[in-house]
Amino acid sequence: MLFNGNMLALARQMKKKSQGELLEEIGGGLTQGVLSKIERGRVQPSDEMVARFAEVLSVRPSFFANDAYVRQPPMSYHRKRSKLLARDLAAIHGISEVMRLSLAKCLDSIEFEYDGPSLPTYDLDQFGGDAREAARAVRSRLKLPRGPVRNIASLIERSGVIILPFNFGTDLVDGFCQSSYGGLPPVIFLNSTLSIDRMRFSLAHELAHLVCHDAPNPNQEIEANHFASEFLMPTADIVDDFDNFTLNRAMDLKLYWGTSIQSIVYKCWQVGKIPDERMKNYFIEMSRRGWRKNEPVEAVGFVEKPSVFAAIVEAHFADMGYTEDELADLFGLNVEDLRFYYPVRRARPGLRVVASN
Repeated sequence: MLFNGNMLALARQMKKKSQGELLEEIGGGLTQGVLSKIERGRVQPSDEMVARFAEVLSVRPSFFANDAYVRQPPMSYHRKRSKLLARDLAAIHGISEVMRLSLAKCLDSIEFEYDGPSLPTYDLDQFGGDAREAARAVRSRLKLPRGPVRNIASLIERSGVIILPFNFGTDLVDGFCQSSYGGLPPVIFLNSTLSIDRMRFSLAHELAHLVCHDAPNPNQEIEANHFASEFLMPTADIVDDFDNFTLNRAMDLKLYWGTSIQSIVYKCWQVGKIPDERMKNYFIEMSRRGWRKNEPVEAVGFVEKPSVFAAIVEAHFADMGYTEDELADLFGLNVEDLRFYYPVRRARPGLRVVASN
């Protein structure tokens, strides 16, 4: 097999190992200079060394035969917090890249047909730079009724976006996305451990990037937050709910809108229903009560379960007769990682199986 050195670097990134750490675990027979040349494609390792790489990095030798281009980390559209270690962030990016490459292999054999209108792309200049106006335009394009978006994951998937949820191993990153390119549809990578209200806001936030941000700009995260807030809680529909506003009222509104108490308080301030000082006091009080980390009520009644990717994986089992071991080998992973990152739900929304070329 032709060894792709980029995939070795990607496996190290995914498993949080430096070159030095990999060499130490291999236990001799390789210098850092040669390892660097292998990763740059200047040296082809022996079959024995490939097997050792696979063993230490918990992948299969077939992982390194993937000739696909490995992307740079998607730093342009990223919701992260400053406490996150660089190695942890790199691992999240590495796993997302492995999932993207696996998705590309799956789509060689599977087509999925979506039944909703495709997502538009907007230049915010046409809305005077106001992302909230863009959110209203997208709601109109998707023919949404007034009031809450009941299932934003399903809505996004019906518009041709694939959501790839996985456990990021941290609550410091909510999600990130990539636009359509290289024959793949748009993709949102979503932290599967998020609470429902945070998951909903993150999906709306990433939707904003796909719709409004062809290129990064310094204000993109603020714009995406404004978009998400308006998409999930249209001002015209929620503004009257803010009369006689209290934190208890915010809890009731969370149950109705499926958004966090924090985002509701911010929205109340944003539409001019409470002054700056009162908003500040509410956030101080929420911190005192521990609500900034754990809110007292959950957004029950809202179900956000991305299903297209799981259905694509399931089609390989049910329609093409793959075993777990065969699918793991296709992806170059061990079976344990296959089960962890590719959970199967027996839902098959809008999928059509076609013959492999």
